[in-house]
Amino acid sequence: MVQPSAIGTPKVPVRLGLTVICAGGFMDAYSYLLHDHVFATGQTGNIVLLCMNLSEGAWLGVVRYLVSILAFVAGIMLSRHVLVRVHGRATHRMQRWVAVFEAVAFAAIALLPAWTPDLLVNSAISFCAAVSYENFRQFGTKSAYASVFCTGNLRSLGETLYDGLFEGDRHELHRSQRYAGLILSFCVGAVACKLLIDLTGQFACLAISALFLLSLRFIAEPTAAAAR
Repeated sequence: MVQPSAIGTPKVPVRLGLTVICAGGFMDAYSYLLHDHVFATGQTGNIVLLCMNLSEGAWLGVVRYLVSILAFVAGIMLSRHVLVRVHGRATHRMQRWVAVFEAVAFAAIALLPAWTPDLLVNSAISFCAAVSYENFRQFGTKSAYASVFCTGNLRSLGETLYDGLFEGDRHELHRSQRYAGLILSFCVGAVACKLLIDLTGQFACLAISALFLLSLRFIAEPTAAAAR
């Protein structure tokens, strides 16, 4: 039996990142368009809006954004707990679990009755976004990315593009193309969400389930040889 320490970290296919971040763009557009104009994935905007409501004494608004933020934190913490205590820090097994969890969760969200409060739906999406963000964070062998929003990816695009164009680093130029592809994939997810909402309403989020099921094809198995 191969010990966990002997298992090498596999090269993560860019296709996995493209698929997951497309789902991230879909999540953000879905919560914004159908559930009270809240961005449920990135929490910076929610923190700003919480502070604005706090300064105005608008306590219902404070609760609205605070619940989404807390759901995101809870998603990170639970995800970390499952990775460490259940899967023994085996990233590939955790990613498979997350992909199935996300697919089931968004299928359930699609079936929620129309009268379900926006606060509940946005909190569920924030929780799911946190779980995805925590577990899908790298492509290739060392390139980090954010799977549910674009700010960090834009920074990485700028850095790698500079190194590629002005420092003559062809590898970094190649990485910049991949970051550009990730950002484009996020945009594709957001646009597809708007089009599907116009056609199917709340059932549009079934596409998120489909994307996570597709991601299962790209989750690489580690091998002992990779550690040598």
